[in-house]
Amino acid sequence: APLAAAVPLAGRGTPVVLAGWGPPERCAAADVLRVATRPADPLPVVRDRLEDVARDAGLRPDGSGRVACPFGYADLDSAVRGMLSTGWFDTATSTAGHDQVVKELTEALHAHRRRDGTVWMPNVFRYLIARTP
Repeated sequence: APLAAAVPLAGRGTPVVLAGWGPPERCAAADVLRVATRPADPLPVVRDRLEDVARDAGLRPDGSGRVACPFGYADLDSAVRGMLSTGWFDTATSTAGHDQVVKELTEALHAHRRRDGTVWMPNVFRYLIARTP
């Protein structure tokens, strides 16, 4: 609904870009993001629905593609702080507690830690360019 409400504010033919996660096998952060959800409550998959989201908002799809969007951090502590700052883990923190979420997040991030201590998660995002009517 917020997207549909914004469409009339843009001029005719204005490009609007929507983005979502790419294929799970091309998103290294997917396993880390599972910490934010319960198994019965998976993250919404908008990737395959970008066209539907655009059309439902009254937009006309006009092209799409994929783009590399790696998440890189100087060290494990920075990665934990960075991931927590997204807001994606707020519900988990409210439910399980900050310390528990930090523990699980740290464990999940270890798989992405490089020898030099940096944390690197290569991801691919899908985008859709749509236009206002």
